Amino acid sequence: MPQATHYVSVDLSNDIVWDFLKDYENWAALIPGYIAHEVQSDKQFTWIFLADLGFTKKTIKLQVTITDLTEPTDVKFDLKGLSDNFNGHGYFKMTGGVPSEVTGSLELAASGIMGMMINSVLENFVPKATRDLTESIQAKLTELHSVK
Repeated sequence: MPQATHYVSVDLSNDIVWDFLKDYENWAALIPGYIAHEVQSDKQFTWIFLADLGFTKKTIKLQVTITDLTEPTDVKFDLKGLSDNFNGHGYFKMTGGVPSEVTGSLELAASGIMGMMINSVLENFVPKATRDLTESIQAKLTELHSVK
């Protein structure tokens, strides 16, 4: 299953980072290729984004279910494809004090007839999406809190 982890340092306390990450409304729009997200509940939303898969761009719809909120360190979620046969999970983990070390992780795989071919493309897509999302969270937090 294609998987990636990316680390960033944010010159803010874990409490500030936690307050941002515990509410997916703050970070859902930061996924690369974001089109929209649709709220189902306080623990579930649909992510709609345009994925650049190298040879083509494809609109993907994923149901995201928050599975664990462990204050002040962990946000975990499951991913289920609504437009394609994708499954996976991800998390954000905060450690340290100031600065806060933020780890973002995504794991996503396709199954079905086209699964093997799509998974080979996801081997490049997942690391880039993980890096871009985690760095976008870092940039948004820095912007919101005027960190220089």
